Amino acid sequence: MIPSILSASLALANLLAQAGAAPDTPVSTSSDDLSKQLDSVLTAPVPPSQTRKTQGPAGSGLMNPDISVIFDGVAGAASRPRASSAGDDPDFSGPAAKGTGGFAVQEVEVGFQSTVDPYFAANVFLTIPNLQGIEVEEAYAVTTGLPGGLQLKLGVFRSAAGRQNEQHLHMQDFSLRPLLNQAYLGTDGLRPPGAQLSWLAPLPFFLRFTGEVLSVEPGASPTFGGGLRRSPTFLGNVKTFAPMGESWSLFLGGTVATGHAPPPGFVEGGVLDDDGPRTLLAGGDLYLKYMPPNHVANYFAVTVQSEYFWRQTFAEGANPRSRDAGFYAQIVAQLARRWHMGGRFDQLGIPASAIQPRGDRVSVMAMFTPSEFSRVRLQGEREKVDNGNPIYEALLLLEFSIGAHGAHPF
Repeated sequence: MIPSILSASLALANLLAQAGAAPDTPVSTSSDDLSKQLDSVLTAPVPPSQTRKTQGPAGSGLMNPDISVIFDGVAGAASRPRASSAGDDPDFSGPAAKGTGGFAVQEVEVGFQSTVDPYFAANVFLTIPNLQGIEVEEAYAVTTGLPGGLQLKLGVFRSAAGRQNEQHLHMQDFSLRPLLNQAYLGTDGLRPPGAQLSWLAPLPFFLRFTGEVLSVEPGASPTFGGGLRRSPTFLGNVKTFAPMGESWSLFLGGTVATGHAPPPGFVEGGVLDDDGPRTLLAGGDLYLKYMPPNHVANYFAVTVQSEYFWRQTFAEGANPRSRDAGFYAQIVAQLARRWHMGGRFDQLGIPASAIQPRGDRVSVMAMFTPSEFSRVRLQGEREKVDNGNPIYEALLLLEFSIGAHGAHPF
């Protein structure tokens, strides 16, 4: 109907244009003639491309997913390779005793997101970290209509442990993940197959409880990578958000998890004969943001973010029980419409253990964002493990995204 009305409007405009362009030319303006011309337009067959698609079941157009690509390329130089790296940290593959650097494709992420049916939505994110093969970062289905504020997630997903673990690389404020990530959750973070059930409490403020049952691959995590398939990892998390006036907001989280740590001497890729020692992980996270209501007046805003993890590995045989902990704290300020600056301090081994030695890292960065779809970041850091010599590194990142990319957990 709409295409027919548009066509009729164009035909009427054409008649009026002819009358104005050639006043000496006789033009029929009788109501009968005009009515006939409009009737011929309105009754003309509509091209097939403008008709409603009737092939396939109703709603089949929703099966076309939103597709996106996010590219992170880095140039860097370091006095020597890092003591430890997350799976999506840039890898320059230099000699251990010498300086390293060059160019690296830190990560390419391809995302597919769509509604499956009235009951499920699906998200699949494939990544190519450092051009070393395709990995499934996340691939899960999530319910869309459970009653009582409940939601079920099934598949491979980033666990709700802490704050930064749920975030993809392009959501990070720094080019390297915090040391806490690989030390307590694993090189690739905690993102194994499993099930997650969350409940949003019916309160006037945000309060969400989450429970997870996870099958962590042997060796994939220094905290939970020592359990057989019959011995999953259990995790509980609570998150709450509280606005504090017009300019301040606070986001708090707490996590408790238990599973099995790898037995002493176990290497990733090995075979477990039995469960490793029982382990317990507890932690909290904080996100504080200041943004005035008239933010566009000068674009000034500040965010403070911190996480803390404490781990206890219980005794097994002659091995004593060990405890260790670590944290990071960062501050990022938006100084102008396109400029951000920030700093972060990472600390591990307070207290230290045989699993986790003492170490720290100091990072500073300046970031320019031409638009919502690209950014350039210059970052420098100094890392030190135990009493060894410090490692210095500088990184220059270019990131851009194309396609329709849905929101990730905040």
